[in-house]
Parts: sequence; C-alpha cells; structure tokens
Amino acid sequence: MTDSQKPLKVAVLVSGSGSNLQVLIDAMNAGSLPIEIIGVISNVKEAYAVTRAQQAGIITAVFSHITEGENAGKRMGIKTFERHASAQLNEWQPDLVVLAGFMRVLSDEFISGSPAPMINLHPSLLPKYKGLDTHQRVLESSDIHHGCSVHIVTAELDAGQVLTQAMLAVDHSESAEALQARVQKLEHQVLPWTILLIARGVLNLDAINEQKAATPYLPQLPLKLWLDS
Repeated sequence: MTDSQKPLKVAVLVSGSGSNLQVLIDAMNAGSLPIEIIGVISNVKEAYAVTRAQQAGIITAVFSHITEGENAGKRMGIKTFERHASAQLNEWQPDLVVLAGFMRVLSDEFISGSPAPMINLHPSLLPKYKGLDTHQRVLESSDIHHGCSVHIVTAELDAGQVLTQAMLAVDHSESAEALQARVQKLEHQVLPWTILLIARGVLNLDAINEQKAATPYLPQLPLKLWLDS
C-alpha cells in the first residue's frame, strides 16, 4: 500500500461454503484487517459463499451457467468463465485477488491479465500434496506435520511462491474429516494474517514475483506459524 490510511481493495474468488470469506468479512467489519472486500466472484451458483457476501452487502458476480444464446443454461467452460471474471476484475480494479476455496485451475492468460496479484489458500504444506484430497493423503503417509499454505497463483497448479504456512501435528488415528476441521482452524488464522502482511507492505508481492531480495529482517519465505490445535 502506498497510503497506509487506505484499505487494501480485495476481490475474492469462491466455489464453496465460504468459511474463509466469512473470516475476512468479520475481520474487515471489526476493523482488525485494513481491507475493503469490493466484490466476490463465484463459479458455482449455489455456493453458500455467495449468500455470505450478499448478507454482508458485498457485490457478487456469479458466472456458472451461460445465460443467453443457443447454449443458454449450459455450465460455463473455464474459458468462458475466465472471460467474464476477467472483465469483472478489470471493472473493480482490486489491489489483491484472493482465491478462497476456488476450485478451478486458471490459465496463465487469465492470471497475467489480472489487474492485481493473486494469492491462493491451499490445505497442505506445499510443495507437498498439491491438488485434491490432501487430508486423506497425509493420513496415508508417514508425515508428522500437516497444515495449510498461502501462495502466489501461477498457471501451474499450487506451484507459485509460498508466502506463509501454518502447521499442526498429525494424529494418524483420526479421520480425514477431523484432520480437515483442525486444518480449517489454521486457515482462518493464516489467511487474514497473510493479507495483513501484504496490506502493511511487509510482503511485497511485486518484488517477490520479480525475485528481488526480501526485506533484510524477514526470514526466508515461507513464513511459518506453529498453530497446533
């Protein structure tokens, strides 16, 4: 941020229930996170995240099905979604785009054409367990730690620079659902913390993308939190 008095303008892409979106909304409304969520885009019409945004008075845009022409009613392909979402983001002009439970892989063209840097929250300690079913895969491994990561979005799946991670100890006797619930508690802490670091200029995404030297007093990325629960 060039002006510390101005909130960071954030657009959020969602596909599901939106629990992490709700955390950001609550933090914004409480004044504990210097952001303004200027819009939410969903690729799923029924996503509860859309309801959360609407209840908070946040502008929403849903691009899930084609609305006109001979293909009206059909589900949008990713290219059609990207065309609509890109136009919406360019209209909103956010400072940051956050993928919070967004379940589609985006193209390099869409990412490079974004008016702002993009970050994604992923439920594993990247580079381990990219993609889906991370909790079950951890339980089937011998890993003693699990957690979540916030990383810069690139066209390669879950491969961008990892900014922050939150970790916990794995209990191999628990179910994947129980492990997921514990990791979700970490998500609700590490995502707003990461956005706060970006808003305060501690994490400069442009410099990180250009692979410039980090601020001297910061440890090497990713910044890690032990948030066992």
